Amino acid sequence: MAISTTTYYLRIDRERTLRLYPTAERGSIFALEQRTRAYDDDNATTSMGGEVGGGNSNTMSASDRAQLLVDSFGSRKKQKVMNSRAANRVNVHSVVGSGDAMMRSVTEQRGISDENRRVMMEEGGNEKVHQVDAAYEQARRRMLPQYDVDADVPYKVYNAQSMAGVLAWEKTSRIVEKVLEKRVEATADGGDGGNKDWIAALLGKKEEHRPLSLTRLLESIDPARKGSNYRIKVVLFLHFVLKLHAKIQRGRGGTIEGGTLDDCIGKVFVPHEVGMRLFELFMSEREGGGYVASPQQKTKLHAHILVLYVIASGKEMSVPSINQLCRDMKLDAKEASLVLREAGFTVKKNGSGDVGAILSVPLTFPPPKRVTRT
Repeated sequence: MAISTTTYYLRIDRERTLRLYPTAERGSIFALEQRTRAYDDDNATTSMGGEVGGGNSNTMSASDRAQLLVDSFGSRKKQKVMNSRAANRVNVHSVVGSGDAMMRSVTEQRGISDENRRVMMEEGGNEKVHQVDAAYEQARRRMLPQYDVDADVPYKVYNAQSMAGVLAWEKTSRIVEKVLEKRVEATADGGDGGNKDWIAALLGKKEEHRPLSLTRLLESIDPARKGSNYRIKVVLFLHFVLKLHAKIQRGRGGTIEGGTLDDCIGKVFVPHEVGMRLFELFMSEREGGGYVASPQQKTKLHAHILVLYVIASGKEMSVPSINQLCRDMKLDAKEASLVLREAGFTVKKNGSGDVGAILSVPLTFPPPKRVTRT
């Protein structure tokens, strides 16, 4: 303020006395302490309905505090920005009949899918699962084959037919049925049924090119026994999956070169219906042509192979050793054990070094591995 030709600045001290002091030179005077101006009750309500009037900062939201600071100390440009934001903000309690309903909907998790609600609830209770556990469950479902947590027997947890899909399973079934029909005809003609012949018809004539683990598995199955057809179909589908796995390993960076999808499937040497399903599950189209398997898709492929191998071993969902399968896959047995444990299996190593796996119900998965900082 100016009086005559002398410039003064105003001071109000703690005793509430008004004093005027002449300024020594031109410049700006800033108060070390400043009180915020009064606000309307409509603008002084926190997001949870608490009032900020009366100077109670404990009930004040972060956005309200920012608004008060800008109004008192901010530039005009900043105040305009904050006022514009405040004008676009709607207080949920100002919406008639909707405030309580919205809050209740959030707390009760309405509007989410049954699957997500199941993930967010612990079994046998109403306590919410930690967000890390929910994210871990979603990642597990992306990696593992489809599973039934409510299965009452182990062989119902995983289903090879659902893994293969309708078209691929039908194609696999037709091949197996045709081979077994020829075996029956050979037996009727006075032969021994040709155990070697029907296995060769499924896995290939050259033994050195067959996965030894699958050859031994088929040799342990009696085709004439009830229920054996299903196991043989699982073995054949697993054989197709292993062909894709071997092709990915031979490719540079997990890629399969080809101008079209049909070209890439042809290089795996599997039926077209089966190849379509395998590329859908484990491969992604690559820019510039061809298909590639990401590290996550490779882990998913390992999980499907290991689970299929256990299914093919019988309804008990138990295998005494996965070592030969790991050698056929060129996969470390420890890594395979980790994948099986993530799939709910109990994995044990015996005295001879064989790694066995068994699945039990109710299905349980290992807890998330929380990284602790030191």
